[in-house]
Amino acid sequence: MKIQGVELDGPAVEIIPILRGEKEIIIKARAVLNYDAFHDMYPKPTPPEKMFPGGRKELNVEDPKFLKAIDDYSTAKYAWQILKSLEATEGLEWDTVDMGKPDTWQNYEKELSIWLSEAEIMRIMIGVSNAQGLNNDKIEEARKRFLASQVAESGK
Repeated sequence: MKIQGVELDGPAVEIIPILRGEKEIIIKARAVLNYDAFHDMYPKPTPPEKMFPGGRKELNVEDPKFLKAIDDYSTAKYAWQILKSLEATEGLEWDTVDMGKPDTWQNYEKELSIWLSEAEIMRIMIGVSNAQGLNNDKIEEARKRFLASQVAESGK
């Protein structure tokens, strides 16, 4: 794929260095482009139907069990996205996370907190978010550059 003649070079990757004295640990976070594997393992919940007089049916999006299932789904999707993004890190091995077992995905938080400070974990989470393109400062900077280039072109 090209945009204005520029070929995209794959998903964005953020480099997150963790410094430990003389030792430098490099964490990589890559944009997650495909969620098919997640949806195969963890289908999105659907609300139950509610029956009304006269036989009319409607989805009950206020059902407590459905709301809990949606909350669990969102939590699992977020954890899966973080884990998939961090797969870009060469040699990263989890002790208690198994990508084939959704009930283990949240364990990444506990594992990170054993070895890393809260500030280091926050830097990793920000790196994951940045790789997904969710950085308002970068988006605003790109918007300003684009608008400046439009002004420069119109002045020619």
